Amino acid sequence: MQELAGVTEDEIIGNEVEVGGGGLDVGNDADDGAEGAGEGRGSDEEEDSDSDDSSFLENILDIGDAGSGDQEDGGSEDDDEDPLLSEEACEEVRKYLREHGRQAFLYRYLLGKEDDDEPPPEAGEDRTAPSAEEKKKLSILEVLYALGLRISGPLEVLDEDTLFRLLNAAISRELSRRDALPDVATLEDVVRVIKQAKNVVILTGAGISTSLGIPDFRSDQGIYKKLEEMGLSEPQEVFDLTVFREDPSIFYTFSKDILPSVSRFSPTHAFIKLVQDNGKLLTNYTQNIDNLETHAGISEDKLVQCHGSFAKATCQKCWHKVDGREVFDDIRNGVVSRCKQPPMVALPEGEAVADKTAPPLRKRKRDDDDEDEDDDVHEEEASDRCNGVMKPDIIFFGEALPKTFETRLLGQDVDQCDLLICIGTSLKVAPVSEIIRVLPARVPQIYISRTPCTHATFDVSLLGDCDDVVEYLCGRMGEGWELRHEMVPEEGFTGEVVERGRGCISL
Repeated sequence: MQELAGVTEDEIIGNEVEVGGGGLDVGNDADDGAEGAGEGRGSDEEEDSDSDDSSFLENILDIGDAGSGDQEDGGSEDDDEDPLLSEEACEEVRKYLREHGRQAFLYRYLLGKEDDDEPPPEAGEDRTAPSAEEKKKLSILEVLYALGLRISGPLEVLDEDTLFRLLNAAISRELSRRDALPDVATLEDVVRVIKQAKNVVILTGAGISTSLGIPDFRSDQGIYKKLEEMGLSEPQEVFDLTVFREDPSIFYTFSKDILPSVSRFSPTHAFIKLVQDNGKLLTNYTQNIDNLETHAGISEDKLVQCHGSFAKATCQKCWHKVDGREVFDDIRNGVVSRCKQPPMVALPEGEAVADKTAPPLRKRKRDDDDEDEDDDVHEEEASDRCNGVMKPDIIFFGEALPKTFETRLLGQDVDQCDLLICIGTSLKVAPVSEIIRVLPARVPQIYISRTPCTHATFDVSLLGDCDDVVEYLCGRMGEGWELRHEMVPEEGFTGEVVERGRGCISL
């Protein structure tokens, strides 16, 4: 079979997990919205992120329905003149991907490696290195074929980068077909898996803070709707990095509504802290920028603020960092905040040194008849300050997510997580939404929100106010799970619990 010559292990894994720069989906360049502001960084559309993959694939491929044997152009796999793999082999490949996840799948089928935790040979044991066939190593074309992709055009038009993009898209599509676990379907099952779990990943969105009066971004009462009512035709431009660099006044004029105004946290934050106190929290991935997880006591080494926060602010000229509260007054007043450090010699991002020889800035005087001068020239009092624009450390559209998102997810959590709980997020924005697909399908997945998630398969969906749901769960968990919070009534949850079908409960 045709192999890709000269492809290294790092290239295979790197193309598969290009999180920071391009997201986990194919074609998600940063400028295309792999990141953004507020509840998520990613596509501006409220659509499943797989839609871009499908359009890309359909342009150059005949896409078979994996598992059915049918192809889009008609005919069946049996009609192939020379099928690359039998249907039994294809099903084995797909099953392994769903059960073990993306990373283990790539190691096994493209690199011919099994899990790194295989025990070393015992003394005197003759362990001959397995052959490529025994390791299940396949060519990239065979893997694509097994995942239902039939390349119809000439192979020479598909370079390695394109093939890897196809592979990434095919894997995402297959993982989106996750089946619900048969033994996790009721409230009793949710309580059981939480008690049994040792490494819980919790993914949170704006819904866990709305009970504190902090608006979300995309609802009818959200930030984007308010910005539209204030006359901003493209509200997401407030959080666009290119727009900010061209005119930071837009952000400073409209962003006061997202400024954290409280330091208290919600009962849902307290629930996450309880998971941590019980020694079960592996990682809390938060899409929120209010920094309330810190106030709730979530340990820094267990917290990934996927979209940054207002905790710090950075000068865009000299890269000096300050406590985020230093720019709060300017944001509230709609004034562009400026760096107060000494002038700096420009160096690459993140590096700067004070320029002790730089003369102070001089105030520019404008004569009454100076009508032809550029009105955008910024006039400042004579100063020895850097005067660069300060930007809060929230991730804008066009910025990469923190490196810890990639390293934590793929370097630790994908192997250790034994329970995923998603709370207060619509899971509509990549790359954070891809966490549910990256984790192996055998890991139980619980969803807690007001409205159901229709583009992903969860084992149990608990629908209602996040605070009510976690309050009810804690009441069922027993000793060590007392949810003590000022917003939780002494009598506990007293609402109605309604089962709406398999794995769907309303509270």
